[in-house]
Amino acid sequence: MNAKPNLLIVDDIKVNLLLLESIMKKLDVNLIKASSGFEALEKTKDVELALAIVDVWMPGMDGFELALKLNEERANDKIPVIFLTANYGNELDVFKGYDSGAVDYIIKPINNQILLSKVNIFLDLFKQKQTVVYNAALLKESAKELERVNIALKSSEEKYRSYIDNAPDGVFIADEKGKFIEMNKSACLLTGYSFEELSILSFSDIILKKQSDDALPFFESLKNNGSVKSDLIYVQKNGSKRWWSVEAVKLSNGNYLCFTKDITDRKRAEQELHCSLEQLHQLTQHIETVRENERLNIARELHDDLGQALTAVKIDLGIIKRDISDEKIATKVNNVSELVRDTIVTVQRLTAQLRPQIIDDLGLEAAIEWYTKEFAQRNGVEIALHIEAGIPITPNASLTVFRIMQESLTNISRYAKATKADISLSKLDDTIYFAISDNGIGISDSQLKSKKSFGLIGMKERSASLGGTLEVSRGEKNGTVVQMSFPLNLITQEVTDSPEPNP
Repeated sequence: MNAKPNLLIVDDIKVNLLLLESIMKKLDVNLIKASSGFEALEKTKDVELALAIVDVWMPGMDGFELALKLNEERANDKIPVIFLTANYGNELDVFKGYDSGAVDYIIKPINNQILLSKVNIFLDLFKQKQTVVYNAALLKESAKELERVNIALKSSEEKYRSYIDNAPDGVFIADEKGKFIEMNKSACLLTGYSFEELSILSFSDIILKKQSDDALPFFESLKNNGSVKSDLIYVQKNGSKRWWSVEAVKLSNGNYLCFTKDITDRKRAEQELHCSLEQLHQLTQHIETVRENERLNIARELHDDLGQALTAVKIDLGIIKRDISDEKIATKVNNVSELVRDTIVTVQRLTAQLRPQIIDDLGLEAAIEWYTKEFAQRNGVEIALHIEAGIPITPNASLTVFRIMQESLTNISRYAKATKADISLSKLDDTIYFAISDNGIGISDSQLKSKKSFGLIGMKERSASLGGTLEVSRGEKNGTVVQMSFPLNLITQEVTDSPEPNP
């Protein structure tokens, strides 16, 4: 497209040829010069010519014959020829020239301006012709490329249709109103409807009516975000209710491509697992209740029976001591009396640990202060309390928090190697927050993830019994942090399960 056009000039007279050359140098062309017809044919073999300027009267091969030979193998690509002549001659010569390919005659002596203007006209025509040829070639190539693309697209569509038709999950194409436009075989098998029946239905016709309110946000999110995923209950043609996992994306034409998978078995397994976990929680709470009741009974027996018996022994030893005059025996009685007194203290401590009566009498705040004071003395750990006064916590909830504190402090004394600990209890709105942190070596990731960390598991179960949560983590610098939160008002609510699809 950008190559210079080839221009042939032929004249047997050297002066005339030089003159033509000097005139044509003003043009942006590739000039081919020849002093005879034979030389012109040799130089232009397999060369595309935009124009030929040929002298009519030349020895050996005149201009007419040269023009015929130039065009005899160019049936569809004739070369325009401008003949140069000293005179027109007779009419037969003129007609002969036009028959051989002449487009014009120029009489010698040559007028430069006339020659250049005519040559420019033919050069413009040649360039336009080349542009048309080039565009035609591009168009032909584009047509071939379009044909290749169409073939590939058709192949891709066939593969897509094959994949969709043979997919194990249901595939729908729906419009903005949820009306089914296309569907695959699995969609028909899942719903129990035929292609013809589904083609007149929409999602709203097969989604469980009780879930219609839940389905609306699903479609609104699909319209707004272009994609959405949700679990919905649908109704088969025979009336059976099944669970669907639906994932949809918006197509470029405003329709929606929906992939559906029947997850009824998975939902049932999840529900059974949920029931099992719920039963496990209830069993854990029952065991904990039984344990607390047993502790209470043991504490009462220790206090009422053993405590009273030891007190009576201590009194009797005091009476005996007064009637003994032997100092050695009196000393032994005195030692036994001290032992009994220490045993009474031990019984009181065990009773308090088994069931801290202080919780029922004075509340959780006093119980924490009493227990942490004794713990600090026994273990040499400095404990700072940050307890909000006046939080109305029920005795049962208070006992649960107290047990979690006991377990946490026991872990600190056994494993943490801590010198300080902070305990906080506060209320924000309707939620109570309880936390214990220390400056020890910190809990490891393996301990956090271990299935044998029964102390941590027990604390979490206790927290769950209050409808709360408990998290154990490493501190920002070191140590361990135990954080618990639970609702202030513990209200038992009846749990209503989601509708169970029919088998």
